[in-house]
Amino acid sequence: MANEANLTHDSVCEADHQQMTAQSRGTRPPVPARAQRRRPPRPLSIMGGTSAPDNAYYLFLLVNITLFLRPAELMPAIADIPIYEMLILSSFFLSLDQIKHSLQLPMLKRQPITFCVMGILLAVALSHATHMYFYGIHTSTISFLKIVMYYVLLVSIIDSTQRLKGLLKTVAIAASLMILLCVIDYSGIVDFEFIKHISDRDGVSDAGEEVRIFRMRGTGIFQDPNDLSVLIVTTGILCLFFFNDPSASPLRFLWIVSMIILGIGLIYTRSRGGLLTLGIAGMVFVLPKYGKKAAIACALVGMAGMTVLAGRQGDIDLNSGTGHDRIMLWREGLTALKSPDLFFGIGQGTYSDLAGLAAHNSYVHAFTELGIFGGTLFIGCFFFAGLGLYRLARFQSSNKGRPIFRNPELERYLPYAGAILAAWCGGMMSLSRCYVVPTYMIVGVSAAYLNLAGASLAKPTPVIYWNKQHLIRLVGVSLSLLIALFIIVRIFAN
Repeated sequence: MANEANLTHDSVCEADHQQMTAQSRGTRPPVPARAQRRRPPRPLSIMGGTSAPDNAYYLFLLVNITLFLRPAELMPAIADIPIYEMLILSSFFLSLDQIKHSLQLPMLKRQPITFCVMGILLAVALSHATHMYFYGIHTSTISFLKIVMYYVLLVSIIDSTQRLKGLLKTVAIAASLMILLCVIDYSGIVDFEFIKHISDRDGVSDAGEEVRIFRMRGTGIFQDPNDLSVLIVTTGILCLFFFNDPSASPLRFLWIVSMIILGIGLIYTRSRGGLLTLGIAGMVFVLPKYGKKAAIACALVGMAGMTVLAGRQGDIDLNSGTGHDRIMLWREGLTALKSPDLFFGIGQGTYSDLAGLAAHNSYVHAFTELGIFGGTLFIGCFFFAGLGLYRLARFQSSNKGRPIFRNPELERYLPYAGAILAAWCGGMMSLSRCYVVPTYMIVGVSAAYLNLAGASLAKPTPVIYWNKQHLIRLVGVSLSLLIALFIIVRIFAN
């Protein structure tokens, strides 16, 4: 063994010597015949094994573009072509080796977010199996399996900082363009047939007449103004990240234009939830750098300013109007849990049958439809993401400004990652988004970032891990949130 090691070491030294000599002479070093017949190996992934091929990565970027700029809406002539499905399946099959590796049990323990996502798939099936509803098992499982496919593809392909930034930039540009089209249409500059805004009820006037307002909607899966407002806040955080990139060209000032358009769009949505989301994101972004007092002050100033500009958005009342209506919807779902459905839920996709509408709260929605089992796993996706970011932020502050990552871009992205996660979690308090791709895009980006962050530490190690201690914490957080929701409903549902 020692002779083999010395032989290998001597061979490497000889190859290095030949390469340096050839470079000094301006010629190429001789290439062994055996090496000529071999293909160059692909780079190693941070999760182990080989990295996903570049063509799978570029196809995945196109998948994300089609989520925001839907070809079928932009060009009705190709509406019958399943472009999204073709792109994601192509990327998926090109990345099968990496996907299989990321779904192995040791890798699931190192990335509990993925463990929770896979668990939700089981919870969806069990929510119908406990009611012996076999058609629901088939349809709901297949539907959510498509979302799981997107998630595992993301965490398997995004295995480098360059790919992470490429995905984030693609999402920021595509979402900004979609919102720009919506602002143009809402303003009456151009009438796009595929964008339809909404006249929404906004309470009753003193004279007893129904008050209505005109609100901006997005395209495709973002046709709810509240959903669009959360996307606007999230996209704005990404735009700020790229604007503050010290290595970017002077073209980075175009991100300011994008942020202005996003601000106008947020006002046009007339979304109270969007305003709250903005305040939450601002607090979490400022907190690591400037402390609690600065975070609270920033949130108060921001909300006060937006209240003046936004009108309706600043009028947040849970005792009347749409706010109270949503509390009543929450009550319907939570009441249904006081039954044998407590553990596995009433069945995925059946909340509207129970209450007439969706819960307008993703946590209530998940608990009601999937029970404590599925609801806890759903919360686990965000609990583990938040826990990982919190640990990195604490480690960063304890180092007193010294770099904690070998890659500075990962350290620069940390406060933005926290703000995006907080914005989405806050937005889900007024939206039912348990089973849509954008939610698992946020979760997947968080998981991919934590994978990269753990590998970039001075001593590479998983930032979070699935073990008994974390499981107990997750159950405690889940039950505490469920109790808090019961208390809120008890206070305001009168």
